[in-house]
Amino acid sequence: NYQYTTMVAPAAAAEGTEKEITAISWTGGKDCNLALLFAKRDPTLDVRYLICFRPEENAFRAHPIPFMQAQADSLGLELLFVEIPKDTTDYMKAYVDGVRNVRDEYGITVLGTGDMDLVGTMERNWIERCCEQVGGGMRCYLPLWQMDRKELLDTLFKEGFEIIFTCVKSPFFDGSWINRTLDENAMKEMQDICDRGVKEGLEKPLDLGGERGEYHTMCINGPYYKERVVLNVNCEPHRQETGGTQWQGNIHNANSIWTISLKE
Repeated sequence: NYQYTTMVAPAAAAEGTEKEITAISWTGGKDCNLALLFAKRDPTLDVRYLICFRPEENAFRAHPIPFMQAQADSLGLELLFVEIPKDTTDYMKAYVDGVRNVRDEYGITVLGTGDMDLVGTMERNWIERCCEQVGGGMRCYLPLWQMDRKELLDTLFKEGFEIIFTCVKSPFFDGSWINRTLDENAMKEMQDICDRGVKEGLEKPLDLGGERGEYHTMCINGPYYKERVVLNVNCEPHRQETGGTQWQGNIHNANSIWTISLKE
């Protein structure tokens, strides 16, 4: 059996060692923002880029592209896109090709991600596998790996991140959570939802960090942001009735999904 290990950077750079050019896999949510914070504070890393892996022709309702661009502008980092072709059948190859291209063009050797755990049937972290296949010194940085979910949220609050819910799914949430601030009160309510699911014997109760895709967020302010990201949001969120998603990976099998709706 494969023994999982995280490919993280050394604790400190040797004197005179050149920093590694680093990018953070980006959706704009809480986890990648915290991963960015840790990477910026790592003396071995030179964080220059954010990378969004985006499906061709599909809108990112939970993480709108204009929102991500505004974050990048505020952070003073370049936002790169790796487009995943809509007709691809080999997603690993699409990701590996994309990572190899940005490595070759921008000199990136470290790709950070806010992943905290394995999801679905995965036996290893997806980005780590991609980096290994790219080769050429490319490696993965996983600063949040196996982090306790409450500790994660407490760290975000302590560091001063301002976070809103941009996508929530039934049966744990409803549309009233959209554009709500993720703060200590919200965390307490989510803990109650989680505890209730455990008591009711749910096979997969709410993950407090949303690691199975039960909810998604975007940060509008925090460390290294030069200015707060201002949104023009419609009052009513977008609602989608799915009949239950088919993929049992990290996307929660929800019947109803609500996402933030931005004005044009």
